[in-house]
Amino acid sequence: MKFEIEGINYLRAIMSVFVVIWHMMGIERSDIFSQTNYHNHIFCFSDFLNFHLLLLAVPTFIFISIYLYSSKPINIFSLKKQLFRILVLLIFWPILFTLYQQGQQGLLVFFPSSLLHSVYIILRAGNTIYYFFSSLILCLIIIHFFIKLNKLSQILLFLTSIVLLSSLPLFTKSTEIYVLSAYWNPMNFIPISFAAAIFAKNKNYILEHKKRFFFASILLSTLFSVYEWNYTTGYVFFAGQGYAIPAYTRSSLVFSVVSIFILCLNPAIKRNETVKFMSSYSLSLYCLHPFLMQPLIKLSTSFTENVSISIPLSILLVILTSYIIAILLKKYFLKEKIIT
Repeated sequence: MKFEIEGINYLRAIMSVFVVIWHMMGIERSDIFSQTNYHNHIFCFSDFLNFHLLLLAVPTFIFISIYLYSSKPINIFSLKKQLFRILVLLIFWPILFTLYQQGQQGLLVFFPSSLLHSVYIILRAGNTIYYFFSSLILCLIIIHFFIKLNKLSQILLFLTSIVLLSSLPLFTKSTEIYVLSAYWNPMNFIPISFAAAIFAKNKNYILEHKKRFFFASILLSTLFSVYEWNYTTGYVFFAGQGYAIPAYTRSSLVFSVVSIFILCLNPAIKRNETVKFMSSYSLSLYCLHPFLMQPLIKLSTSFTENVSISIPLSILLVILTSYIIAILLKKYFLKEKIIT
């Protein structure tokens, strides 16, 4: 359906920008980011923007990828094709970014000292932001087999995964093993993958009753959000991320993504060339923006030290420069599958 593609284009365009805004700290940060004051934190509007809008980006991209994969005939050849492309991205971009930041010496991080360390390196994509590719590979493999189950088994597995995801932060707090709720842990994205596959296989029924599913998703997202902000914050979550609540170990995000995806499948959504361009280069923006953040932040602050101006300016420069570089790389240097 044409309107389906247009809606997904809007999601890709918007969410790719959200990734940049989050990484460049474009929204004011509350006491939940303070190791000394997080105990006194009260949920505020900036928390909603940071944790319930900007952090929808990665789960949304996982959802879209799994939804599109599940919407097509599934076979081992299509799985291998998908995995190979993502594996190329997982190898290419972390190595290139590490070379850019640390030179050849930095490549030592990719040489594991043990089997467990090698798993850690892969899941974290060499301690870069490209962990998304590792998580997507694992989710695709799981979904390939998940889709073959009957509908009842799929629903039961989905509900079980939601319960486990909601319980994981509590277990993390009791054991103080932060990796269980780390932002790069692929377990965070298994429930959203189940939801995407179920949505794809039951799309017509869901759209026939879209109001019910939309409001049910909003309600569940709200209820889980209340639970998360009251019971799943703690000092243990600061490790590796810098704030006292899990980034993605939150079931509220699953239902938030479902609700916005229902909205995007709207026949009233019209084709927009700018949105189509941004969607086409969403992967490019994700891959390139880490290279540009620091140089363009310095450039922006050289014009003004007023952060209310310099931060939005640097974000805009990073986005526009990423698009320009992506167009040039696609045309002259890199294969299309690596950059778009």
